[in-house]
Amino acid sequence: MRLAMRLAMRLTGLAGLFLVAAGGAVAQDQKLTCDRGPFGTRTYGATSWELYGCSDNRSIAVVTAKGNPGAPFYFLFVERDGTYQLSGEGTGLPAFTRRAYDDLRRLTDQDIQALLRETQKGPRAPR
Repeated sequence: MRLAMRLAMRLTGLAGLFLVAAGGAVAQDQKLTCDRGPFGTRTYGATSWELYGCSDNRSIAVVTAKGNPGAPFYFLFVERDGTYQLSGEGTGLPAFTRRAYDDLRRLTDQDIQALLRETQKGPRAPR
């Protein structure tokens, strides 16, 4: 079953608020909020991406960092049936987002769990 998702992004100052309705990933009519962060910057596809923790404490949003030519775009790792599914959405330049996707899809569940632990350590990183 394909993960159906919608993302509404509203910038409040410098922080982004992410609301995701993920069919099958979280209970029907439940919103997944990914506004904890950013928790550092990582490089995927030779471009910068920021990590955000989500309200279910099992999902991670990977969002274009300032200056990333792939912006606006986000990827979302959602845990489902014990494994992580990767999806993404945005209108950034596909040449950049595709390379990031290729790097992200190579992450193991253990790699993703390590990123998840970073988003659960405490207060978000200063901007």
